Amino acid sequence: MNLYKSVIEKKVLNPLGNKFKVLVVEDDDYGYLLINEILASHPIILYRALDGEEAIAKFQNDKIDYDLVLMDIRLPIMNGYDATQKIKEINPSIPIIAVTAFAHSQGIIDCFDCGCDDFIAKPFDIHIIVKKIENYLVLRN
Repeated sequence: MNLYKSVIEKKVLNPLGNKFKVLVVEDDDYGYLLINEILASHPIILYRALDGEEAIAKFQNDKIDYDLVLMDIRLPIMNGYDATQKIKEINPSIPIIAVTAFAHSQGIIDCFDCGCDDFIAKPFDIHIIVKKIENYLVLRN
């Protein structure tokens, strides 16, 4: 039953069979590999930036039309708050989901204040991260 439901959800998520392009801004290898593993069965191509400056450079220089950004907040060089603000200046319509351990009330407010569209608390629930990503990708499809 779950396998059947998963197949149905994939068809609804992406009826044309195209792969969504998701930029994961994550400096921790383990965190990136975990997201990669969780999303491996979905019609998604993951791209990675190790810090906020690299993420901004990808938006400015790459010829990739990203569908979604998963943004860690505590990053080296440039934090996720500043990177989100700059990415939203480049592309105001790109959905950005903060993936953060700062899940207390002020941390959540800060995520929304800088321009994030949503947040996922670390450590995250696999079902929640998949559902949130699917919701944003369906809206862009």
